[in-house]
Amino acid sequence: QWLILLICLVAFALPLLSVLADGIGLHALPVLTRPSFWTATITSLVIGIASAVLCIVFALLLAMARATTASHLARIGLGAPAYAYLAVPAVVLALGFFLAVRNLGIRADAAAPYVVVIANALLSLPFAVATLGPPLEAIARGQGRLVRALGLSGWQQFTLVELPLLGRDLGVALALAFCFSLGDLGVISLFGTQDFTTLPLLMYRALGTYRTNDTAVIAALMLILSPAVVMLLPRLFEKLS
Repeated sequence: QWLILLICLVAFALPLLSVLADGIGLHALPVLTRPSFWTATITSLVIGIASAVLCIVFALLLAMARATTASHLARIGLGAPAYAYLAVPAVVLALGFFLAVRNLGIRADAAAPYVVVIANALLSLPFAVATLGPPLEAIARGQGRLVRALGLSGWQQFTLVELPLLGRDLGVALALAFCFSLGDLGVISLFGTQDFTTLPLLMYRALGTYRTNDTAVIAALMLILSPAVVMLLPRLFEKLS
């Protein structure tokens, strides 16, 4: 078992170490001094934060509704909007948004930021609901009678009872949604322009022109940023709660 685990660990870590080895060094300076790189970085961070927050709002609404209903059909109906996106490829969802925007007569470049944020939030929704659903149901079972006895409103119930008990789970869901949005290429591939570019799209364009050094630098940045967010956000929310 240890031998199998060691082989799997090496196979998992070797590509990541290769990215770091090629992406960190003096050859990274030309990439780091380009305005296009920092524009794409800021765009990726803004989109990642916005889509993560929107995803958490959707996930909390669905998970809280499922936790407070005893109807089996209602639980299935409330879970369908979340888990349906597990079976939807990102490119298909992006094409659906693209066709909808075009049929509505809206310019694709004007709708691009909003569409990318919404699409990334929907694609992250199954993971956020799966993370927040079990603790919210446990809270409903353990604290439901007390909440009803105190006559707390929905907002009071969330801020006084559920939010302090979610803590780390909320940070995990937010971090996963952010990282999912940060690395997504499916949606931005249809809506990206020269003025609206994210890090994955910038990396894809660099790879298409055989600029492997640029690709490695961008990949290394995302590889460093994603684990840092996953490790820090849950701890931060745990302390704040």
